[in-house]
Amino acid sequence: MPVLDFTEIAAAHVANGLQDTFELFAREFLKSMGFKILADPDRGADGGVDLIVAEERKGIAGVTTLRWLVSCKHKAASGNSVSPNDDRNISDRILANNCDGFMGFYSTLASAGLSGLLAGMNDQFETQVFDREKIEEVLLRSKDGISLARRFFPASLDAWMRENPDPARIFADEPALLCNVCGKNLFEADDKGIVTLWQRMRAGNFEAATHYEHILWSCRGACDQHNRERMYHKDLIDGWDDIEDVMIPLVYIKWVMTFLNGLNSGTIYSDKAFDEMKTFLLQVFPHIARHPTMKQVERARDLGDIPEYLGGLGYYT
Repeated sequence: MPVLDFTEIAAAHVANGLQDTFELFAREFLKSMGFKILADPDRGADGGVDLIVAEERKGIAGVTTLRWLVSCKHKAASGNSVSPNDDRNISDRILANNCDGFMGFYSTLASAGLSGLLAGMNDQFETQVFDREKIEEVLLRSKDGISLARRFFPASLDAWMRENPDPARIFADEPALLCNVCGKNLFEADDKGIVTLWQRMRAGNFEAATHYEHILWSCRGACDQHNRERMYHKDLIDGWDDIEDVMIPLVYIKWVMTFLNGLNSGTIYSDKAFDEMKTFLLQVFPHIARHPTMKQVERARDLGDIPEYLGGLGYYT
């Protein structure tokens, strides 16, 4: 399902002062990709060109510069594809503007007829089309692209960010939860693995007081099995949760409260298990928190009351 709603960009055929927005978006998009802008959008007769951009290609023989004629067509309101009647005389326009290729920049997509026309020109000119899906793919794969999308698609980005939140920038380093067996950063995996709490047992039963020896996080499958074989030899039994579940704010709060209530009621943690629990909670926290404001960062510095185990992480700046 598409993330970006291109109807957020004002229609090009309505003279309300915002009719140039799609062309301006195209300029910023291509600039962010590394194209050099040679001719900016302007109003009035444009000679069949909305933008001219340059692309530098480095090869064995040196640097080659290609001039692209860019044609912007914003038809998101109707949802219609861009047809040959919408983009006419492409070859003539390329030659008239001393360009080497044609670039369609469309908020919908090229029709089959236009795609065929462009394919037939490839022996004479280079052609390419950025349709809505290609534009979205480029924007959402980088922080700079997401920042640009936020300027032109604020409602779409707000909805998408709620479903795809970035970890809050709280500590100096990016949060990382490394599998204790293979070392993979579980936050970067599609399956974020499991966290397992290993506790002592005596003669097949729990001790009177719950006593945790280790809190381990690992990939599901072979890495988890490795931990199980190792811990069962130490007469430890396990309870576990999906890490992705613990990244749900309400579940995270439950984990913290269970930890605190357990300490209050006499649950015992080995020194190793206690350090492991702190590490786990700290690394998961940015994934359920919001970004602090700069005022809050400065205030935290001024207070200077940073626990020892947090001080080493540093603040985001």
